[in-house]
Amino acid sequence: SHPGLPIDAEWLLPRHWVADIVYMPLVTELLALAEGKGCRTLRGGGMTVYQAAAAFELFTGIAPDADRMSLHFTDLCRLSA
Repeated sequence: SHPGLPIDAEWLLPRHWVADIVYMPLVTELLALAEGKGCRTLRGGGMTVYQAAAAFELFTGIAPDADRMSLHFTDLCRLSA
């Protein structure tokens, strides 16, 4: 868990994009606040999956199905919530 905010909350405006690469929890305090203020957000799950896919290919020489990995990641996150 990564509690707290890395910036002052008043800096977040609805016109902003906010990204947080933390993947557990998928919705961090920062993202929840940003979404509540109308900001568009990007969660860390995609980074996790595509980084793992790239590492798998680097080590094995086999290109994994990153979309399938993403679906499994999403399912696992739902189970742990």
